Amino acid sequence: MPLSRSDLEFRAQLWNTATSRIREFFCARGYVEVVTPVVVKSPGMEPNLSPLAVDVHTEGLQAHSTRMGLITSPEYSMKKLLGGGMQKIFTLAPVFRDREAPGNRWSIEFTMLEWYHQGKDYRELMTETGELIDFVLNVDRELSPIYGGVRRGRGVGGGGESEGVWLRISYVDEFEKTFGFVPHDDDRERLIDACKEFNVAHPAVDEPVHEIIDRLFQVIIWPTIVTRGRFMLCEYPVPCASLSKVSADGRYAERFEAFVGELELCNGFTELTDAAEQRRRFILEGEERRLAKKEVFPIDDELLDRLKSVTSPTYGNALGVDRLVMLLAGANDIDSIHLFPPSTRY
Repeated sequence: MPLSRSDLEFRAQLWNTATSRIREFFCARGYVEVVTPVVVKSPGMEPNLSPLAVDVHTEGLQAHSTRMGLITSPEYSMKKLLGGGMQKIFTLAPVFRDREAPGNRWSIEFTMLEWYHQGKDYRELMTETGELIDFVLNVDRELSPIYGGVRRGRGVGGGGESEGVWLRISYVDEFEKTFGFVPHDDDRERLIDACKEFNVAHPAVDEPVHEIIDRLFQVIIWPTIVTRGRFMLCEYPVPCASLSKVSADGRYAERFEAFVGELELCNGFTELTDAAEQRRRFILEGEERRLAKKEVFPIDDELLDRLKSVTSPTYGNALGVDRLVMLLAGANDIDSIHLFPPSTRY
C-alpha cells in the first residue's frame, strides 16, 4: 500500500532532523565531515559479516575485471585519512551487509555514522557518544503521532529510556562474577565446562572461542542487564576485541556498545594502531571466514601502512543512524522510518 503524502513528509523530516543534529553536534566540536568510497577491494574481514561482492569492469586498452565489495563500514578508509594527518573526522555513509537475518531492526542497506578523534580513548568516547545521542533525541519540537499513537521514547526498549543516565556495565566483570573467570583465547576448556554447568548448548569442535563466550553471555548474563534502560556495555573479553586495543594489563579489550533496552546503537573502540598486531588479526579472521565458507577479501595493505602514523590512543565509533531515527520517532520497526521500507525491496 503506497504511503500517504503526510507519512512521506514526516519520514523525510525525521531523517533531516537527525542528520542535521548530527552535523551540528560534530561541527560545533571541530570535526571535519569526510566522504569515503562505497566500492572497495577490501570491504571488511569480520567473520560475522558478509559483504556484498561486485565485479567491477573497466573498458579500453587495459580492460579487466576486479573483484570488489560494497563497504560494511567506512572504517578502513577513515583510518587511512587519520594516517594522512587528519585529527577529528566524521562521515554519514551508506553501508551494506549481505545475509542479514530479516527483522524489524535490520536491513541489508543502512546508514552509518562513523567518527574518529586522535589523542582520546574509549572512556572519553563513551561520554561523547551519550552526549551525541541525547543531543539528537532531545529535539524541541512536536512530531505527528503517525505510528499508531507511539511517541518518542515509548517505542523500542519499552519506554522512557531515551532520557536519563547512561550506565556503564563491564562485560568482563559481569562474566567473572557469573562464571568465575575472565575469558581469554586459551580458555576453551573452561568455557566448555561453563556451558555444561549452566546448561548452554555444547560448542562445536571448530567453534571460535569468541562465539562460545558470546553465547554464554547472551544466554545467562544478557537477560539480567537488558532491563537496566540505557547503558554502555564496555570492557569486552580480549577474544572479542575486534579492531580495538587491549588494556595494558591484558584483562579486556577497550571496546563498548551503547544500548537502549534491547536496541544496540553503536560499537566503539580505543583503536588498535599496531600494524603488526592488526595484520595478525586479519589473518586469523580470514582463516575463520574460510572455515565458514565465506569469501575472503584481500588484506588492505594500505590501511596497515597508514596505521603506523595514527596516534595512540585514538578512538572511533560506528553508530547505526536508522536505529537512532527509530528512537527519535518512537518506532518499533525499521520499515516505519523509511521512504522506501527495506522489507519491500528485497
